[in-house]
Amino acid sequence: MSSPSLATPLNKTRTADVKPIRLQLDPIRLHEPARSKLSTVETQRIMVVFDDLVQKMELIEMLPVIVSHADLFKNVIDTETMNEVYRHEELKQAYETNSSIRTISNIIEKLPQFENYTRRFDQSLSYNANEKIAYHYYIQQSIRNVLRRLLQHNRFDAVKLILKNNNLLPPPKDLMRVLKMLRDSAMERFLTTPLEEREKVDQMKNLNIRLSSNEAVIAKLEKELSDAVAERDAEVSQTLGIFIFLN
Repeated sequence: MSSPSLATPLNKTRTADVKPIRLQLDPIRLHEPARSKLSTVETQRIMVVFDDLVQKMELIEMLPVIVSHADLFKNVIDTETMNEVYRHEELKQAYETNSSIRTISNIIEKLPQFENYTRRFDQSLSYNANEKIAYHYYIQQSIRNVLRRLLQHNRFDAVKLILKNNNLLPPPKDLMRVLKMLRDSAMERFLTTPLEEREKVDQMKNLNIRLSSNEAVIAKLEKELSDAVAERDAEVSQTLGIFIFLN
């Protein structure tokens, strides 16, 4: 049985060896959270919404390419879904060319959400304004139908892979880039713990202090170098003057 006199120093030694828990983040990996998975249901739901929105935006940008190269997707997209895509593109082109909505009545009548567009007219607005409102309604419903059918059987990855393999992926627009940046920022924020956040702030402060200190040192060294060069040039000029005088 150990005596208290021996146990006390041993405990003190162990206590002294224990170091405070700190993240000790690598400055190069300063913005990489230690966690790789979201810990709460709420954050998981938010990221699902973000991912779903990004996926839908990418699909919308792909639709014109899908229509132009329909043969590439005959084994991936079923006939009915492809017909929905065709109808949507025709509807969009009619709107962009300011065609009367009556010229595409055969398209809008096939929409599941079809209703007589005159019912949506506001008597206080002009016919053109009312027609534009009706166009917006049908285009919204059409794109919803297309996206629902394409995403229903997880065709997104297959469609994107085909486009990528054939160098047909449309370049991302500014809105898509901003959306992806927001998504990545949200993911990083959700994965970062409060302790990591404090550590990052401290690291950034330390880096700023070191940067300012380094800039001061660099400025001092540059001045010393400039003075040394000027002094050397003066000595060379003086020596050259003496040499010329003696000759």
